[in-house]
Amino acid sequence: MPASPPPTGTTARDLGNQVAERLAVDLFAGRYPPGDLLPKETELCDTFGVSRPSVRSGLQILVSLGIVRRISGHGTVVEEYREWNILDPLVTRWMAQHAAPNPQFMAEIFEFRHATEPFISAVAARKATARDLLAMEEAFQGMERMVGAVGTGATDDAGKSFSDYDVEFHAAIYRATHNLVWAQLAHILRPSIMLVVRTSNETAEELQDSLGRHRHLMECIRLRRPDDAFEAARSVMARTAFDLHLQDAGEADDPVLAHWKKALLPEGQSAAPGAPAPAPVPIKRKTRATTGKDQEES
Repeated sequence: MPASPPPTGTTARDLGNQVAERLAVDLFAGRYPPGDLLPKETELCDTFGVSRPSVRSGLQILVSLGIVRRISGHGTVVEEYREWNILDPLVTRWMAQHAAPNPQFMAEIFEFRHATEPFISAVAARKATARDLLAMEEAFQGMERMVGAVGTGATDDAGKSFSDYDVEFHAAIYRATHNLVWAQLAHILRPSIMLVVRTSNETAEELQDSLGRHRHLMECIRLRRPDDAFEAARSVMARTAFDLHLQDAGEADDPVLAHWKKALLPEGQSAAPGAPAPAPVPIKRKTRATTGKDQEES
């Protein structure tokens, strides 16, 4: 059925963006898997109620992101997932908003997180500032407040859900490395965490277990214990693997994690359990006095 005509005054560029967005809904929901041909341009014109140049503009956006490929005389074919530029913020947003529970997507994003987050957490334990720690704590407190609303779509007064705060918590750890590359990669967390929340049927007890693991990770970073932060992040990933119905990748004999851990913690500098912990960085918390004014406490 043809779509309603676009609003008067809409530019060709706007229409191209709309075409790309609407095709992304179907692509990320898996309606057009890799190798499939998209409908012909004339069909897309009828479907979206736009001109052929607008359709071509939208398709070109998808081409530039590695999602589809134009083949002269054949049409537009969906590329293999490995060609999709999932590090582009636009693709990341589409994944978070439109992706159906796609086992391949979930497994591959989890593999990325499993390989990086223990290392990143250990680096954060060495480099986090008071501001970084405050960002982690505020995100964690948001998770605690919204834990009862998981699966309901409810948001708080700030318009944030449990998963929004979950994303902010992990993104704060990435930023606490004070490494430009790691900080820029933090946005890839959103689709992974959103998919976990969207597909999970966790009980209240399981959610509390997840919160406990996040709390422990935050404390290891605050106490500047890289070794413990590494293991705490593995524990969080083990919980995530369970929630995603993936095999637990947090086993002790993982050679990749063992190598990274050894490289991160030079001989003689390991903060093993039981070793004296360096002085923690104090966190300044904002509290609300009876006067209604914000105050700070250490």
